[in-house]
Amino acid sequence: MSKPFEPRTDRSRVRWVLALALLVASALFLVHASLLLDLAAVLLRNHGGLIDLIGPHWAGKTMVLGCFIWLFAIHVAEVAAWGLYLWRQGLTSTFSEGCYFAGVTMTALGYGDVVLAPPWRLLSPLIAITGLLKFGCSTAFLFVVIQEVWIHHL
Repeated sequence: MSKPFEPRTDRSRVRWVLALALLVASALFLVHASLLLDLAAVLLRNHGGLIDLIGPHWAGKTMVLGCFIWLFAIHVAEVAAWGLYLWRQGLTSTFSEGCYFAGVTMTALGYGDVVLAPPWRLLSPLIAITGLLKFGCSTAFLFVVIQEVWIHHL
C-alpha cells in the first residue's frame, strides 16, 4: 500500500507558498480584468465592420458566441495556471491533478476527492474566492454584451 502524497511543510516554506499564492491570485485578477477590457475594446472597434459583413442579426450572435469562447478560454487558462502553481510547488503529485483540484475549487463544485494536506488547505478558499469573483465578473460582462445585442441587434 502506497503512502499518500504529502509535501514538505516547514514554517518558512508555508509562508513562502502562501505569499506566492497571493501574488498568483493578484496576477490572475489583473490578467482577467485586462482580457475582459481588451475584449470590450475589440467588440467596440469591430462592431460596425461585423454588421456590414454579416448583418446586424448575425453580428449580435457572433459577438455573443465570441465572448463565450473567449471567456471559456480565459477560465481554462486560469485553471491551468493554478494547476501549474500547485504542481510546481509540490502540493499535488501531477499537473493534471493540480488542474483538476483548481477547476473543482474555482467553480465551487468541491467534490473533495482531491484535497490539499494541512497546512496547504488554506489555499483552497483563496482559489475558490478568486474563481467565484472571476466567474462573477465574466457573468456581468456577458450580461452587458447580451443586453447590448438584445437592444441593438434583435
